[in-house]
Amino acid sequence: MDKTPHQLAEEIVILADECSRLAERYNELNILYAEWWKTYRQDYKSDKAAEKAWDLTLEGQEMWTIKTKIKTKERKISAYKAFIRVLENEARNQF
Repeated sequence: MDKTPHQLAEEIVILADECSRLAERYNELNILYAEWWKTYRQDYKSDKAAEKAWDLTLEGQEMWTIKTKIKTKERKISAYKAFIRVLENEARNQF
């Protein structure tokens, strides 16, 4: 990786902003899920069956996709922060 600590910090800000926007959409979907649950739960024998039915809807699939994207971005942020710490220590000859 040939990025400077400054470039990595900028990338962290971009990823954090993307996580924020994804989380907003996730919250919107969570509200839809609650409304869906209230309407359709009685149509299923168990909570698990109802959850699986929700997962098959477009909104349910979008929720899973968003959740995965957020986790991926959070892991990248964590890795970038660790790399920045390594670069800082190398700059101070503390490795």
